[in-house]
Amino acid sequence: MQYIFKKLLPAIGVMTFSLTAVQASAQSAQDNQQEYIKKLEQRIATLESMVNTLVTKPKENASPETKAAPAPAEDTQTPDDEWGAPAVAVDTATGRDEEARRRLSEIETWQKKTEAKAAKEAEEQEQLAKFDFSGKYKLRLNSRDNLHLNNPAQFWSFDDDTFIDQRFQLKIDAEYGPLSSVLVLDKGNFVFDWKEGSEGTLDRWGEFQTVTSALVRELYAQYTGAFVVKGGRQSLMLGNGGVVLEGPTDAVKLVYPIGDLPLAGQTSLTAAYLAVSGGFRNYDNFTYPAGDRSAVLGLANELDGYLLSFDLKPFRNFRVEPYFLKVFDDGSFGDPDLNLDKDFDVATTPRDGQFEPFWSGLAINGTAGNYSFTGDLVYLTGSATSDRDYDAYAALLRGDYAFSDGSFFEKFSLGLEAGRGSGNSAEEQLLGTGDVKNFNGLFLCKERRKFGNIFSQDLHAGYFFADSNLANVTFARAIAGYEPFAGVKGELSLALLRTTESVLQGRGPTGDWSRGAASFSETTNDIGWEVDFNLSFPIMKRLNGFFESGYFVPGDVYRLANGDDPDPAYVLVAGIEFVF
Repeated sequence: MQYIFKKLLPAIGVMTFSLTAVQASAQSAQDNQQEYIKKLEQRIATLESMVNTLVTKPKENASPETKAAPAPAEDTQTPDDEWGAPAVAVDTATGRDEEARRRLSEIETWQKKTEAKAAKEAEEQEQLAKFDFSGKYKLRLNSRDNLHLNNPAQFWSFDDDTFIDQRFQLKIDAEYGPLSSVLVLDKGNFVFDWKEGSEGTLDRWGEFQTVTSALVRELYAQYTGAFVVKGGRQSLMLGNGGVVLEGPTDAVKLVYPIGDLPLAGQTSLTAAYLAVSGGFRNYDNFTYPAGDRSAVLGLANELDGYLLSFDLKPFRNFRVEPYFLKVFDDGSFGDPDLNLDKDFDVATTPRDGQFEPFWSGLAINGTAGNYSFTGDLVYLTGSATSDRDYDAYAALLRGDYAFSDGSFFEKFSLGLEAGRGSGNSAEEQLLGTGDVKNFNGLFLCKERRKFGNIFSQDLHAGYFFADSNLANVTFARAIAGYEPFAGVKGELSLALLRTTESVLQGRGPTGDWSRGAASFSETTNDIGWEVDFNLSFPIMKRLNGFFESGYFVPGDVYRLANGDDPDPAYVLVAGIEFVF
């Protein structure tokens, strides 16, 4: 103990010396400094008392007047370091303020209760179904001129008219674990006209020729796990869309991820059964060349489709999709008419139960630096009727280049698109025999692939079923894009249109509603040319504006019966779209 006293004595001397210095300088200090000195003297006195107690009574505890001091730790001082200060370990647990410990305990208890409550709420949420609502509303002002190309056989109610239409879509999603269900309602008036019907379910103000008040565009249930199964009415698309199949279809679809395969990369398989729409109940509610979509959608027309496709990703930003689609016809004479000859006459090509086409296709898309590209190649075989088979093809290719940021043309982009669809020659069309070479898709809604705002949308194709705007058409289109500000996009395009096979002047590209009424013996490939301009821009959050225009100059394919060339046609559309 004398050793400890010897060690503490220098420290006491230092403190005493400090006190003397403080007292000498405190003569001119303020009252608060005097108070501080008194407290320091009290602490020194307490320390001297503790040292005396340790020397005289080493086995007794500290006096009741002083609080228990932390036990000194083992002296780690080396024997040679006589003046080194001993290391004192403080027990923070016993030295902690009791009030602080109590508060810490309360905080820890509150935190545990909060975590337990959050875990319980998360578990309860997992047991509840989740709902999500979304939709969009579109309002358009349309102005059209001469879409009938001065031909009474092509005339319809809105070829020379200005009108307003609107459209509303509501989507409801329900999800519970791996199960989900979707309902999409598409509200609109379906006017009695196929040409307008091909543009969508649009409501006409002032017309109100309501056929179906609401279209159930999608209604399906889905399981998502190691694989995906979806059953019900759903939007299906093959390849890059708009060539063979695209639109609402009653189907059961299975998607199975195969995994990473040599050469093919990440691979998945899709297999589906389709209850194909397309037959007509009757032609009572419209006249040639009009049509009524309610006579197609939801009709049990005895057509079964089977789809098999593979999604391959052999490289980064590159996708390949080979697919196969086969249709089997269980119908017979008297069942819904498929209108394969597009004449709205049951007697000319009656239902014979042999409409069994087969599509083999390959689609690609990808990006490479500033370049992007898409491509679709399709071959159509199988039977059209009991005495005619399909032997047709279609190809669509597009490439785009976006200039690099920082360059002079950074706000510009350039594109080139080309397409070709097989067709029957003028003689084959007149005879109506031999293979059907006019390319057809299976079922295409308004979102089919368009290569312009007039010809590919309004003048050629519009029957949804067994039709294509590529039938006997070859085209090339140059595209220039400009984006001056974020969200503001403009696109200008120029297209040259030709028939793949020569046809008689004035008879149209194929034997559809646009066949014309002229009877010239000369043949031609000249469909015409078209220039289009589209603009989209944001107005405010969730509200966007758009403007679409087209100008079509018809060629000899649409020559009038008197030998004159038809006048050009134009379309102007301005509107807004609210997405929520």
